[in-house]
Amino acid sequence: MGVIHKCDSHGKSFRFPTLVLNKTEYAKVVSEINSSYSAYEKDIYTVHCSVNMHNRYCLYYFENHGFNDYNIYRRVFI
Repeated sequence: MGVIHKCDSHGKSFRFPTLVLNKTEYAKVVSEINSSYSAYEKDIYTVHCSVNMHNRYCLYYFENHGFNDYNIYRRVFI
């Protein structure tokens, strides 16, 4: 079996491996990014601060490939 490469909606490969989040956490973070997309739209690599499902503050590092097309690749608890 070969290596599986994750891609955005246009077929462009992500630079970093995707962080596996549970569906609820992923949906929450993506919804928050979408809600404030104007703050991120000019950046390819950026960070979003959020409170996770266990009420802990986290920084989510992601690649921005356009609205609703993100690769979350790192989570840091703060």
